Amino acid sequence: MRQRLHYIPISDAVEGMVLGAPLAIADHGVTNFTLPAGNPLTEGNLHQIAMRHGEFVCIREDDSRSDAERDADLARETARLDRIFAQADRSQPALAALYAAVLAYRSL
Repeated sequence: MRQRLHYIPISDAVEGMVLGAPLAIADHGVTNFTLPAGNPLTEGNLHQIAMRHGEFVCIREDDSRSDAERDADLARETARLDRIFAQADRSQPALAALYAAVLAYRSL
């Protein structure tokens, strides 16, 4: 089955979920806790994340959407971003990169 990435609040994370992206928590610019993508969450590391005031985690989960549903979701998110970026000059590299990054995030 296909999988997708999903960002959730740490309060919704449960033991056994698998990280979809690396997790790094920093305090005053100093990284004090990291976990690699693919790492399963455990009671211990969930406690460590909470102690360090982690707010969100990216998890990997099964994607039960059909290809048509995925395409419809992408079209909806693209239309939404086109409205948000309507006044932006996307020929500028920084804005084009921001648009691409937000679309990639919204299309997960």
